[in-house]
Amino acid sequence: MPATPTDTKPAPSAPNHEETLRQAWERYGSFIYITCGVIALGILAKGGWDYLNVQKEIGIQNEYSLCVSLDSYRSFAANHPGHPLAGAAEVIVADGSYATGKFADAVNSYTSAIADLPAGPVQARAKLGLAMSLALSGKTADAESSLRQLLNDTTLLNQVRCEAGFHLASMAAASGRAADVQKFAEQVMQIDATSPFAERAFALRSSVNAKVGVPGAVAVPVVP
Repeated sequence: MPATPTDTKPAPSAPNHEETLRQAWERYGSFIYITCGVIALGILAKGGWDYLNVQKEIGIQNEYSLCVSLDSYRSFAANHPGHPLAGAAEVIVADGSYATGKFADAVNSYTSAIADLPAGPVQARAKLGLAMSLALSGKTADAESSLRQLLNDTTLLNQVRCEAGFHLASMAAASGRAADVQKFAEQVMQIDATSPFAERAFALRSSVNAKVGVPGAVAVPVVP
């Protein structure tokens, strides 16, 4: 029998590293291009969006700087609800209403300002204005509740807390609550004894004590 012929064809060699990469690129190259394109578009879109937001913010600030009357501030706040500058405009409008004795309007404007403003001194000032507007609108209980929150909020500036305490002491004195006058005056002095509101609260406490006959109390005029 003839011998089985020997297979002299060489076995295929394994593709080298460069060939593997070439084949992978041919197979998936289009997908990689598309992916890179999507990422690039996303970066450009975000940059464009950020640019538009910056330009919009600059426009809002410029518009606010052009406000000169209460009507213009009122219109600005209506056109940019929720913006911090709208809150600042509403405080100005509320101050105008308060100054002219329109306390119900002041309550509405201060309330809107508080909702638009971030936590901080301006918002705290709006809260003080709201409390005093409530008091002058005849809503004494609501006013005292707001003032108590300000007095007891340790995150606020001492000046704000002391002013709230003085107003509470004044309202207590007006309703003949000598014990509350004493309590609020002492609390204000504990917060900041150097505050002008602490001095006024102390004078108010002395005057109330003299009226109710506290031994050794001397009436001290309270500077309005």
